[in-house]
Amino acid sequence: MNTERSTKFAERHLQRNSHRRRKRETFSRTFDAAASVVFPQLCPTRELDWIDGWQCELVYTESGYVEADCIFTTPASNSLGPGLWAVTRYEPNRILELVRVINDTVLLHFRIDLIDHGDGTCTGTWNLVYTALNANGDAMVNELPDLNPALQRAMEGLDHFVNTGELLLVE
Repeated sequence: MNTERSTKFAERHLQRNSHRRRKRETFSRTFDAAASVVFPQLCPTRELDWIDGWQCELVYTESGYVEADCIFTTPASNSLGPGLWAVTRYEPNRILELVRVINDTVLLHFRIDLIDHGDGTCTGTWNLVYTALNANGDAMVNELPDLNPALQRAMEGLDHFVNTGELLLVE
């Protein structure tokens, strides 16, 4: 098998040292609710109920809710900003994985893992990997805070919602 062309291509890429910026974030939170209660809320439609300022447009979903291969967009005015989102993995009550393209400058790989403790509680872990797609994306990734305040507020809102059934208003 002749792999000379691909080997040269990879070597040229590495020699250019044109690696785009990348940032990883991880958040965990334990909820006083089972995974079967928390997981359905991880949905662009249901987030209207518990994220103050959430807006989205559903592009593709057969059910109107999150599902495998669901696609939606968020506008710049959304609490998490603009983006095109696609669900890439959907395992109810366990894993939700999405890819989000932000302004054609950054790709966000977004994975949520839920571990049900069997006692009416669960722990959710949000793993985010931001990768710049161009020089503008490099600047955007460089400016990302160490702790994303919008995501922190969203976690507080989700916790409040699963405990009270009510939207936590941001002041």
